[in-house]
Amino acid sequence: MYYNAVKGVLMMNKLEVLIVEDDENDCKSLIAEINANADKLHLAGALKSASDAFVFIRNNHPHAVILDLELQEGSGDGIDLLDKLRSEIVSPKPYVIVNTNSASKVTRSITKKMGADYEFAKWQIGYTPKMVVEHLLRVAPEILGYGEEPPAQLTEKQLEDKMRDFVQAEFNKLGVSVKNIGYVYLVEAVILAAKGENQHWGKIIGKKYGKSDSGTTHAMQYAINNTWNNADINNLQKYYTAPLRKDKFVPTTIEFVLFYKQKLISYLNS
Repeated sequence: MYYNAVKGVLMMNKLEVLIVEDDENDCKSLIAEINANADKLHLAGALKSASDAFVFIRNNHPHAVILDLELQEGSGDGIDLLDKLRSEIVSPKPYVIVNTNSASKVTRSITKKMGADYEFAKWQIGYTPKMVVEHLLRVAPEILGYGEEPPAQLTEKQLEDKMRDFVQAEFNKLGVSVKNIGYVYLVEAVILAAKGENQHWGKIIGKKYGKSDSGTTHAMQYAINNTWNNADINNLQKYYTAPLRKDKFVPTTIEFVLFYKQKLISYLNS
């Protein structure tokens, strides 16, 4: 596995490119083409698995990703990586070029829906890695925002405040009572879930507020139950659109938190 991790500020006026490719010949060809354009492109790294690539993208923020769809190494394939980039908080999101051996129209449609910006079919006559890099060179000025002042990146505290404001506004529309301590815990749980912590909410929140795991978890479910017992039924139907199980008329804490996690991520990515 090749690593050339970018530390700190990305190189000025150069497009940082991550290659996610498990075919060694294709990978070497792409690296050679990027290095041949070293005045405009910089190789951020070359990885073989989707899971490693997602961690790298979150930590190093490359401008662009050349993604092989049919990855065989590690956990997940190219579609899994696209799904993670779409459903998790990644800011700023990279420009993604998909390379694929698949001729399936369904697969190509899925990659577009999941956020791929461009696609090359390796099976097409005349395909070469040079074509991929030439495309990057054409779109690099737009990706880098030449002539525009780049938007200031939010600090971690600013991002968390933004998330908290959104979740509280959504809870208020639904009718979750701020008098319940579970309201506070549910807000915390949604933010944790959006950051990628999809379990142990009670333990983490309880530790923060000096409460037990079970007590925190119970308080969250109580706040949900209380909402469904007392809030306006029209607001419940309007603002909570996730389906409920036939044997349950109230969402579980997990169902409730994950529903608002997706709303929060959609808001942040809009």
